[in-house]
Amino acid sequence: MALGSNQVKRTIELGLLVLPLLLAAPVKAHGYTDPGIGTFAYQAVYAAFVGGTFYFRKLLKRFFSKRSDK
Repeated sequence: MALGSNQVKRTIELGLLVLPLLLAAPVKAHGYTDPGIGTFAYQAVYAAFVGGTFYFRKLLKRFFSKRSDK
């Protein structure tokens, strides 16, 4: 059964209203996070961005380069 665009819009609006409330609710932490994990996550995101940039540049160069069919 397909959802109408009005239903999708209302679902998104409801989600945007409920999500901040869920994120703001205080919850007791029952675990330990190593302080170095933030640096590791930052490094992983940075590496993915740099790698994606080089791949995208290579793809664009291949797409826009002139072919010499001799």
